Amino acid sequence: MTTTKPALLVHPSLGLFEMRLTDYEVVHWPTDRKDIRAAVTIGHVGISNAMIDALPELGCIVCFGVGVDGIDLAYAKQRGVAISHGRDINHEDVADVAIGLMIARFRLFTEGEKVLREGGWTPPLAVPPQKRLRGSKIGIVGMGAIGAAIAHRAAAFGMEIKWYGPRAKPDVTYAYEPDLKALAEWCDVLAIAARGDKTTEKLIDADIIKAVGSTGVIVNISRGIVIDEDALIAALKSGALGGAGLDVFVEEPTPVDRWKDVPNTTLTPHLGGATREALWEGSQNVIENLRRFYAGEALLTPLAG
Repeated sequence: MTTTKPALLVHPSLGLFEMRLTDYEVVHWPTDRKDIRAAVTIGHVGISNAMIDALPELGCIVCFGVGVDGIDLAYAKQRGVAISHGRDINHEDVADVAIGLMIARFRLFTEGEKVLREGGWTPPLAVPPQKRLRGSKIGIVGMGAIGAAIAHRAAAFGMEIKWYGPRAKPDVTYAYEPDLKALAEWCDVLAIAARGDKTTEKLIDADIIKAVGSTGVIVNISRGIVIDEDALIAALKSGALGGAGLDVFVEEPTPVDRWKDVPNTTLTPHLGGATREALWEGSQNVIENLRRFYAGEALLTPLAG
């Protein structure tokens, strides 16, 4: 007896991971299929309202990774579509990237490698004197799992730590600063770990960037939309901002020419939580959530709220 595999929308295409979805008939967008009950996506790409409308049987969206910013959560709830995501899987890895970008800017790794590769290493100092981490002040925007992991690492470097968020958290021992601009003025490095969605779009605007100052650094491992990218580039070019370490951008892939003449930056192509270990755990999480949905069981990692 032949059993028909359920159709599963995978958007965008997830390459080799799709080979693990052997229990399903993988379908890509656009499609005219009306029998699709579940979809797998990456949070910042998501499943649009128009796609939800075109899939009358859709009951579950499984996000590979923690982000869900590409989904209109209120609309999905209205349509009765459950959402799961990969919480507590890659936050440590993302925090590693944040610390790496901070060190790269404080110690001028990017400039140092350029000098070495171009044959410009002239003793005694190949690049200007750099900044010490120990005793420096880090302001963390967002104290979720990633923000807490950044703070843990910063503490090991002997840094002073304060953080900003919409509200204080009684279980967080680091000093809370309710005024984002005051935090920006206080810190040597502002690390952005806030959730990236409409509520945080351009949270780091021109005034906050100016407050970080000509000797300060901004590190962003959240989402590109959280920073006013045009204002950031202008401040870097004018010297109003000392430096930036960026792993995320408003447009991804970000246009090469956009950063051609922007100084004092270390840029990485959304490395985020893409370690081998996190990708394996994330894939297992997706597969188990799909199994549970089709079995009529409670999702393993449903989106809270």
